[in-house]
Amino acid sequence: MVYTAVLPKSWFKVQLTHAPSEKQPQRGGRTLLEQLKYTCPTIADPSKAYYVPPWTIHNGDLQTIYLYTQHFKPAGCPVEFEREIFKFSDGGRAAVDWALPRLDTHPDSPLMVLIPGIAGSSYDYYIRSFITCIAQQSYGYQVVVLHSRGCNGVDLATPKAFHGGMTEDLREFMDYIGRTRPNAPLVGIGFSLGANILTKYIGEESDKCRFVAAASVCNPFDIHTTVTNMSQPSIKNRYLYAAALTRSLVSVFTNNEKVILAGNVELNGKAIAASRNIDEFNEAYTAKVFGYSSAKELSISGSSVRYLKDIKVPMLFINALDDPMCYRRTIPFAEIKANPNLVLACTRYGGHLAYFEGIQMTTWLPKQLSQFVRGMLEWK
Repeated sequence: MVYTAVLPKSWFKVQLTHAPSEKQPQRGGRTLLEQLKYTCPTIADPSKAYYVPPWTIHNGDLQTIYLYTQHFKPAGCPVEFEREIFKFSDGGRAAVDWALPRLDTHPDSPLMVLIPGIAGSSYDYYIRSFITCIAQQSYGYQVVVLHSRGCNGVDLATPKAFHGGMTEDLREFMDYIGRTRPNAPLVGIGFSLGANILTKYIGEESDKCRFVAAASVCNPFDIHTTVTNMSQPSIKNRYLYAAALTRSLVSVFTNNEKVILAGNVELNGKAIAASRNIDEFNEAYTAKVFGYSSAKELSISGSSVRYLKDIKVPMLFINALDDPMCYRRTIPFAEIKANPNLVLACTRYGGHLAYFEGIQMTTWLPKQLSQFVRGMLEWK
């Protein structure tokens, strides 16, 4: 149990990892870290950067489970969306939700591109709470949520769904945004598996990246290690995390079984539906339809840790050290420190995408992200 009233405040300090100041990019007389300290003090100012969990949900498991219960309480963060069905060049499609009021924003207004976690949606609490926070600040920013194929009520139009390193769909969507909003400053924010996809994409784009800045929250970084650990037959994996994630993946298959099995790749539908963990699902379905020799090859090639060195835009990573799904040992401290464009903020607690605090159980995360977005847009 975390007795927040008796532990010293330093126990809850946000731990930063970054390159030396002399190597960091500098604009307007400020380095990246100095700009973060000025605009995001609760992340980067040592005197103000703390995250203290409520004693009632003091560890990563309790935080993560409590977050799940908030998905059933949309009234707490009322957000309206205007849906667009985005069509990809291979015939696939995905839901794109624009946060309203869309008509109140200018085409050149800053645009936040949000990428949810595995099979996640704009309905998820961590998405809605961030959009609510942005709206309350009255910055005039636009927000759009890009979903994975087969998710959030849009059936698959091709046998291919998605995987953790699939950046092709994000690239097509960003090309579309580049054509329709050529002058809009763009900021990317990815959550969980969406954070891995966003990070990998930005590394792949390198100097050509259209984002002016980006944030990654609860990134697994090393998908192979993460999936391997979640495939171990522990009680938590069997009944909580791996089980829930596997069910969400299997549901994408069962909801689109006819389309998937009608493809050119020979698949065993019964084996896919009977998958007990993510590794089995990837072996039976994902690796095969995407042309990989095995689930291991798929997860290794899709891990964003391999692309950190190529990122050329300011990027903030936020990870909790007690995250029960994205493990501490997969956080690439050395790789982040080696790239002057990257800053990692680690909290001792927070769980997976949760970060609840105080008696009211509000979430700490949206304020940090909104401050980061504003700070990066003002850094000129």
